[in-house]
Amino acid sequence: MIDKFRTVLAGKLPPGSFIRNVVTLMTGTTFAQALMILVAPILTRLYSPEDFGIYALYISILGIIAVVACWRYELAIVLSEKDEDAANLLVLSICICFGMAVLTLVLVTLFRNPVANLLGAPKLAPWLWFMPLSLIVAGLFQAFNYWSTRRKQFGRLAIRQITLSTVTAATQLGTGFALHPGPGPGGLISGSITGQLVATGRLAWQIGNEEGRQIITKTNKYHIEKMLILHKKFPLFDSWSEFLNTASAVLPVLLLGYFFNPAVVGFYALGQRVLSLPMGVIGGSIAQVFFPRATKAQHDGELYNVTLDLFKRILAIGFVPLMLIAIVAPDLFAIVFGDRWYTAGQYVRWMSLWLFFQFISSPLSTIYYVMDRQRDLLLFNLVIFFVRLLVIIVGGIRGDILFTIALLGITGAILYGFLCMHITNIAGITAFNVLFTVFKQVVFSIPFCILPLLVWYISSSSLVFVSAAIASGLIFLLIRTSQVNKSGVLI
Repeated sequence: MIDKFRTVLAGKLPPGSFIRNVVTLMTGTTFAQALMILVAPILTRLYSPEDFGIYALYISILGIIAVVACWRYELAIVLSEKDEDAANLLVLSICICFGMAVLTLVLVTLFRNPVANLLGAPKLAPWLWFMPLSLIVAGLFQAFNYWSTRRKQFGRLAIRQITLSTVTAATQLGTGFALHPGPGPGGLISGSITGQLVATGRLAWQIGNEEGRQIITKTNKYHIEKMLILHKKFPLFDSWSEFLNTASAVLPVLLLGYFFNPAVVGFYALGQRVLSLPMGVIGGSIAQVFFPRATKAQHDGELYNVTLDLFKRILAIGFVPLMLIAIVAPDLFAIVFGDRWYTAGQYVRWMSLWLFFQFISSPLSTIYYVMDRQRDLLLFNLVIFFVRLLVIIVGGIRGDILFTIALLGITGAILYGFLCMHITNIAGITAFNVLFTVFKQVVFSIPFCILPLLVWYISSSSLVFVSAAIASGLIFLLIRTSQVNKSGVLI
């Protein structure tokens, strides 16, 4: 089916176009994320909120250390003008990754039990032994990912996403059914590790088979050392910036476990996961393709046009669906995942606007690298880290989890909204243009939000309420689809 879709795609969109590269990458990502969404209602019935909480803690710790797995040298692979430089950066990234895995093993040996106890999840401790392996797989993927992006091999990245989700879902479901009714968090964690191993291993085999000889012949010790020094800004500035960005993203998971309990972490993690999956399909694919395009646009003096165009597209794609989800989230979660997950939907209602602005700023933030302004991004990530830390401490001391989530959502929306304004300003877009574009989108979204609200006022049925929101979403999708012309440009 995917091959058939690609054939149709080849006939409709010009080779090498921005929208074609995005859709190619989304082909695999959409399948992968759709699969995870489909199995989620089954997983939530096989595993408890506490299991999801411990799983979220493992993934959060991995996410923090994976950011610096290659010291961010993998980003320079795309920016380098010469293939020889890119090949040496790839090898440098791989070497650093294995070194970081050894360091992680030492830290796990010394601190696994204290860390697990501090997070209020003693069951996490034995699974931390697998953290070095997870780090190697994550770091290798980052390096291979940017190498493939440079080579515009988006098809192989799509295949990797399909493999990852298929193997992960199959392992988590198989373990859950085999050990039901008490599979514990190990089924979720082992499924994630297995999926990463198989998917990244396949990507490594493809690169080695197709370009391995080219990479080997172009690398040498002297050139690797040269790249290490030449791109030192990435470990000195960007590694800390992205570390803070990731740390602030997973901070709620870690501190909610400390102040409350793993079940609360499970509710939060599921809510964030459901919101992030569809946004990741589009936002991640756009960011992957936009990075090299923005680099070229900067050289050609076209950065203003491509940035404004991307901002309009993302806003048009994401605003209405996120608002509809915010309106029906608690009822939607209770219907899809079971009554005990209604609380997760309440969290989602407050998180929606924050994650929407994050969804917009994520692909646009590559402009900081293109403009060599990593320090600005570092400053922002420093601010958001400490604001989020303060918010969770205040909420934790107060002992009110819903108040804590609401405060996280409000401050997150404000901060990421400011980030969007700053990025577009760097690209030369005036604040008036940005605000006017947002205003038009808000006005456009009002009719779609009114329908489910009217149904909610008239009917007491959760199913009817959620169905009305889905109907509004489908109408929105049909309208947006009709606004795409033959070249794939959103009108």
